[in-house]
Amino acid sequence: MSFQDVGKSGGPHRPHRSNLTSISNRPSAIPENKSSSVSNSLAQLSDGILQYQRNVGILEKIARQIGTPADGAELQTQFDVQVDVLNQLGQRLENTLRRLETDEQVDRTEAAKRRATLVKLGRDYRRIEASYKNILLEAKQKKSRLLAYKQNQNNSSLSHSQKRETSVEEEQISLQFQMQQDVSFFFF
Repeated sequence: MSFQDVGKSGGPHRPHRSNLTSISNRPSAIPENKSSSVSNSLAQLSDGILQYQRNVGILEKIARQIGTPADGAELQTQFDVQVDVLNQLGQRLENTLRRLETDEQVDRTEAAKRRATLVKLGRDYRRIEASYKNILLEAKQKKSRLLAYKQNQNNSSLSHSQKRETSVEEEQISLQFQMQQDVSFFFF
């Protein structure tokens, strides 16, 4: 069972939700029992983890373009926006996980199932979060290498132009010296 399977079998049918707003915050004519509310919260957490995974995939695609001809200000903006979205979504998932871990359960068997589901969802989230952090690290390293390469190129071209200027100056000095010697040869 993975986070994608939560709420698909054996539980009440849930509407597809892409955000983590609590169902208990919605006005309802039918009061929900504690088990149903927890099941809905777990389903929402599962949906949130799936959304988080999709956004990490989007960030990975963006990060692969760093250092290519497609790299530019627009790509950097997309990268920054995606990182911001993932940070916000990750914070909501963390809060939801913490809240669900501290909720009280009445029925022992229900509590054991819920705990097992929470452990699996937490593990899935941590795995995806680690992938996200690796992508950030790789992108940062790629940007640093690219910046170092550009600086090296600039220094190399600057050094080359400085060498040309130095050789031109040396040539001029050499010519002046020769002219002085020639002039002194004629006068003496």
